[in-house]
Amino acid sequence: MEILSQLWSLLGLLTVLQNILPTQLLSLLHSLYESLQDLISPYSYFDIPEFNGYCGVDINDLYRHVNLYLNSVNSSATASTCRRFTLSRSKSSKCISFTIAPNHTIHDSFNGHSLSWTHQVDTVQDSLEEKRSFTLKLPKRHRHLLLSPYIQQVTSRAEEFERVSRERRLFTNNGNASYESGWVSVPFRHPSTFETLALEPHLKKQMTEDLKAFAGGREFYHRVGRAWKRGYLLYGPPGSGKSSLIAAMANYLCYDVYDLELTKVTDNSELRALLIQTSNRSIIVIEDIDCSLDLTADRMMKATTATATRRKRSSSSGYNKDLGTGSDQLLEESGRVTLSGLLNFTDGLWSCCGEERIIVFTTNHRENVDPALVRCGRMDVHVSLGTCGMHAFKALAMNYLGIEWHSSFDVVESCIRSGGALTPAQIGEILLRNRGNKVDLAMKEVVSAMQARILSTGGTEHLNTSIEHEDMAALTRSPQSVLTVGSPENWDSSPGKTNGKKRKAKFLARLRSLTKSDSGRRGV
Repeated sequence: MEILSQLWSLLGLLTVLQNILPTQLLSLLHSLYESLQDLISPYSYFDIPEFNGYCGVDINDLYRHVNLYLNSVNSSATASTCRRFTLSRSKSSKCISFTIAPNHTIHDSFNGHSLSWTHQVDTVQDSLEEKRSFTLKLPKRHRHLLLSPYIQQVTSRAEEFERVSRERRLFTNNGNASYESGWVSVPFRHPSTFETLALEPHLKKQMTEDLKAFAGGREFYHRVGRAWKRGYLLYGPPGSGKSSLIAAMANYLCYDVYDLELTKVTDNSELRALLIQTSNRSIIVIEDIDCSLDLTADRMMKATTATATRRKRSSSSGYNKDLGTGSDQLLEESGRVTLSGLLNFTDGLWSCCGEERIIVFTTNHRENVDPALVRCGRMDVHVSLGTCGMHAFKALAMNYLGIEWHSSFDVVESCIRSGGALTPAQIGEILLRNRGNKVDLAMKEVVSAMQARILSTGGTEHLNTSIEHEDMAALTRSPQSVLTVGSPENWDSSPGKTNGKKRKAKFLARLRSLTKSDSGRRGV
């Protein structure tokens, strides 16, 4: 009891002294106490306030990174050292946010050293506002070796966590890029992933490896002096999965998607304005590039105008030599998006205004796309999406019917090899109609559709191609989805013509053998 009474007396004395002594003297005593404590303590302390500057107007980005970093480690053993968290969730995130409760501490480790974060929250005197900050405590002896690399780790982990956890958006242009934000958006919730895509395994592996190398290539692109962007050309018949592949790419990288509708863009200036307004870590998509605008006509118009100008100049004896200054001026005066403007959009100086961007063109007919749009440096990767091979068909059967094997798989594989392969959309529609307990009916309908395709012109086209390459091992495989890296000069040349009578005779012989084998199966 005597000890308690003495403590109360000491506290009372300190209170009296605090009220009597001048404020300047109290501040001096406090500073001396902190200096003495810093001299004796083996730790260094670093404060990271929520706002920069004395007025507290600018948000401190490092404070936000620390908060995200501590969120990323909340499920690890590190988080178990903190007794209390504050839980929240914003509209733009799909994850619950963990924040250290006010004036609580969480411990961390780095390079074998123990560190800690304390969330300081102080109420401003005569105000309802709160002053927030994080205090980092680390060993004083090693602070010069620990501080910089540890903060770099905090920043990188925070950016990765933010990229993965935030809600992705799907944007489209609204035609007002010159006056305000040219994009409107909705949440991007497409469920397509590389696990659910109907693609051959080797193509999935190539795509994911290429995307992973791009996403982690910041230092490489900076070192070689290239803009951190990559172009993909997706081509194939309707229903081959081009849009689903774009969604899978966005979900794999956790990128936003900008669906650019060229018909809404008035001119090249608005196109540049739209590019400036896109964010980093995004995919810019122009679907059906050969149908959006008649871009190839620019070259034809340019050649026609230049020819007419030369003829007019040659016919006139030096009169009005300045008449017709060239087709480029004529194209710009027409007030529309030109081929030159789109080329600058994909590979010009303005394409470097952001980082970690992917530009995707899609088309049903690759031969209709102007070669200048898809050369190396603009469309770096060309992906051919065709009909389903056997691996892709099994993936669809697993997704829709939940089966890994069926007795009809051998018949399906025979039909695919004989030219009856269907697109993922065609097979998916058949399986969707017969999902549930109609597995046998679904497989029977798929086989019937493939046999009908063999008897149609599609089977003839596939057989003609196979005859021309009968010495190749790929003869027994269906039309494959292919990934190539290169420019139009590396595209496959068109197959040469063969004798029509020989083609027809071989096709009829192949068709008879297929019909006989099918009738034999039914008899059995």
